[in-house]
Amino acid sequence: MSLNYWGFTRAPFTKELPIEDYFPSTQFRELAARLHLMVEGRLFGVVTGEVGSGKSSAVRYLASQLDPTSHPVFYVAESQLTPFDFYSQILEAAGVTMPFHRSQTRRQFVLLMTDLWQHQHKAPVIIIDEGQGLPARMLDELRFVLNTAMDALTPFTCILVGQPDLRVTLRLKAFEAIYQRVGLRFHLRGLDEGETASYVSHHLQKAGGAPGLFTPSALKLLASQSRGLPRIINHLATGALWDAESQGLRVVDEPQMQRAVSDWRDDV
Repeated sequence: MSLNYWGFTRAPFTKELPIEDYFPSTQFRELAARLHLMVEGRLFGVVTGEVGSGKSSAVRYLASQLDPTSHPVFYVAESQLTPFDFYSQILEAAGVTMPFHRSQTRRQFVLLMTDLWQHQHKAPVIIIDEGQGLPARMLDELRFVLNTAMDALTPFTCILVGQPDLRVTLRLKAFEAIYQRVGLRFHLRGLDEGETASYVSHHLQKAGGAPGLFTPSALKLLASQSRGLPRIINHLATGALWDAESQGLRVVDEPQMQRAVSDWRDDV
């Protein structure tokens, strides 16, 4: 896609959008508010949503809003995360020398969190992404992670982020002790038809494009085929712009969007 052809100053539908230019959908604003409540209350929170719904964008937005001198953020994203990997990544990110024995990593983690809270007056925020893929052993370890002061006080926020399967897993009897510790939860859904159109308009405007590049019928098809998921919206909108440009068109209509959908699905 040629930026000059459409008059763009940058690609409009990309994940590399500056944080301040994120589309403030109703659900995004609500999730942002919930995340701040998790931080204020030093809660264990759970955020779920379909692939491409904007979960990671929301936690990036949260991190950008926090003062690192009072709320250092530790981000862990590994689908097959083990307890040792978890503690090691936190300790390494904090610049703590790893203990000689692997068995001491949990104790070192507790000492770190306690020191940050009691002596440095900091309330860390730990974000664990890709939670739907965590092994049972790691999910069970969360009970100990959240029990640093014998259940009397949690000196940090822990936010578990994952796909909808995570909600199902946490409701299993085996993980009831973890589920009971969840202070706040939020499920991020796709945009509705109106917000999908607003999302497209917002991204076009941020890229310096002219309004009305997508016809109402193209936007309606985009909303239904993307299920309102931003990542899919981005793919389809970009594909439709490519198709329109290849035909010398200045507006994306329903046929161009339909071809973008077919290409995305590899229809023949």
